[in-house]
Amino acid sequence: MFINNKKAQDSIYESGLMVYNCLRLSAKYTIEYIEISSSERSIPLGYDFYFFNYHPSTMAWVDTAALKNLPGLKLTMVLEVLPNDPFVMCPDNHFDGYCVLDPSLQIKNRKVFAFPRPLEKAPDLKPFLEPSIPVIGSFGFATRGKGFQHVVDAVNKEFDRAIVKINIPFGDFVPDSEAYSQFLANLCRERAKPGIEVQITHLYMSKQELIRWCSQNTLNCFLYDRNIPGLAATTDQAIVSGRCLSVSSNDTFRHITSYLQPYPAWGLKDSIEKSAPLVKKMQRDWSPDNFAVRFEEMLHKLLPAIGVQRQGDFFELPLKQHSLAQLLADRYRKYKRLLRFRKIIQLLSFKPVPSHEELI
Repeated sequence: MFINNKKAQDSIYESGLMVYNCLRLSAKYTIEYIEISSSERSIPLGYDFYFFNYHPSTMAWVDTAALKNLPGLKLTMVLEVLPNDPFVMCPDNHFDGYCVLDPSLQIKNRKVFAFPRPLEKAPDLKPFLEPSIPVIGSFGFATRGKGFQHVVDAVNKEFDRAIVKINIPFGDFVPDSEAYSQFLANLCRERAKPGIEVQITHLYMSKQELIRWCSQNTLNCFLYDRNIPGLAATTDQAIVSGRCLSVSSNDTFRHITSYLQPYPAWGLKDSIEKSAPLVKKMQRDWSPDNFAVRFEEMLHKLLPAIGVQRQGDFFELPLKQHSLAQLLADRYRKYKRLLRFRKIIQLLSFKPVPSHEELI
């Protein structure tokens, strides 16, 4: 059984779907799917393993310490991971196995397994036709550290004429995402020199739509400057599209910089010239079939210690008292009016918006 959070416009939910679709490819087990929330938390029993898309932003309400009462193998995928530290945002002893979506991970722990990125299979894509002027694309939710302005700056340095396409959708788990999206859009437009056209959109696209969107760009470029756990998920669709790729040296791209040189070691023109075959190698190494095989290896090592489960009807996931999500929601409601006032002042002055931690 694969257990995801309720459908939402956020990368955590979408990453869960990507993993589930990879796991369905195996012929060595069958896997079913369910979505849960704090108000709908009953899951059926009788399965050999339960694979949670646990994340403190979406499942903080789950008392993971009490999952020991759930019969069967308890697994979780881990999205937020520091270099060689998968437990920065996930309890280290509440699950029987940890599927860490970081192929660069090197850690000696019998419960921890490094996985390739769960890439989708590419849809039917139109052949790429070289545009008359370069098209540089970037996208992502409106959170701090995405560096969209750095993309514009990089294009300014290397091109006299170019189109910069940036898509910044509004996110369900991103407070004030619409206001911050508009701030980022204005910031990018103002930084562009004459001859550089900046096109900003706010479309929430499916993964297949994103892949098609990336496939028509001369270069997909992500120049993050953030300092938070986790690997960037946005580059997954860019890689599936097969187009040229440029990333910064930020830790969030450590799985990619083991294949290609980051910006500015490679300029944008260098990446256009050199990165395509390296993107193809990432596609092969991180294929959905390879992900499913890795999961089979994980089950082969962990299932014998748990045994086969065939009893029961339903299990009600236990609620954690005073969960982080509840605390953040209460705190946000308390200071909502103050936050809005400060946001207006920041947008008018075009100053960076403080992080959630700074605001709280």
